Amino acid sequence: MLRVEVEIFSGRPNPAWIITDESAVRALLSEVADTAEEVAGLPREGFDGLGYREVVVSAASDDQAWPGSVPREFAIGTTAARNVARSVDLARRVVSDMPRHAGRALHEHLITPVDEPMRDLVLHELDRFAEAPPPFFRNPRLPSYPAVGTTAPEESGPAASCLVELGNYNPAFWNRPEVQPYNNCYNYAADKHTDSIAQPGRAHGTDIRAYACSDVISAMFVDGVVGSAQCLPDSERPRWYIALVIWPGTDFHFYRKHQELFWGHKPGRDTARNYDNSGVPINNPETANRGNYRDFCGYFYLGRSVVIR
Repeated sequence: MLRVEVEIFSGRPNPAWIITDESAVRALLSEVADTAEEVAGLPREGFDGLGYREVVVSAASDDQAWPGSVPREFAIGTTAARNVARSVDLARRVVSDMPRHAGRALHEHLITPVDEPMRDLVLHELDRFAEAPPPFFRNPRLPSYPAVGTTAPEESGPAASCLVELGNYNPAFWNRPEVQPYNNCYNYAADKHTDSIAQPGRAHGTDIRAYACSDVISAMFVDGVVGSAQCLPDSERPRWYIALVIWPGTDFHFYRKHQELFWGHKPGRDTARNYDNSGVPINNPETANRGNYRDFCGYFYLGRSVVIR
């Protein structure tokens, strides 16, 4: 059996499914083995911005027969492959079969079904990716500084008069193998690793009804997040300053401001970083290159009493 996961979302779980048909498994692994140098890359070594990134294939059981020339986890449809066009073509064929595998339920399917609309969305983004493969960038190594209490700088409105703590930028904490795959942008914004791909409102029995600013904000408020017009008391320290953006109808994404005065974020199961889709450090999430996350929903405060899951 093979597990397939499309690295595309930031807030909600990625589309994922299990291929149980052994003939299909053998055919895919055989094709990858024959063309591995051209079509396969290592996961998370290619484009790592917001939006579609790659399709990751891995063994779903420890007794799966595996070609010796193929890593036990590899990426296709990725800029980490030598022949991106050929890699994308293979990924497209794998994704096209997505709805066939919906019968084997995964916990991700409760939020992200692997149905025909999801398949069509992924194929559309794959085609855009193939037409203009994006550049990709690596996290710069930056010194760490102790967290300090300060006012939220520069943004207009009530936020400018509230006290917050701007924690130091420490992506290494989030990029450990035991943490990175299980925590997303909401975990990063809250500085709480729950290992559950946290969803706004879920800890309190509320689901996001639609991927729109108003609905995600309502779910955040149930968790205890407050808007920028409501300052938090000292008892809520550390009080993080965060921003929310939306891929309309599809997904959400969060940023958190740091002591170094840039914004950090963590796209889904991918690495934490402080740069946007153009590889530019994020000094203002409103003007950063956010890919499909076009709707800017505003700034918020998240204190220590906030519970997420």
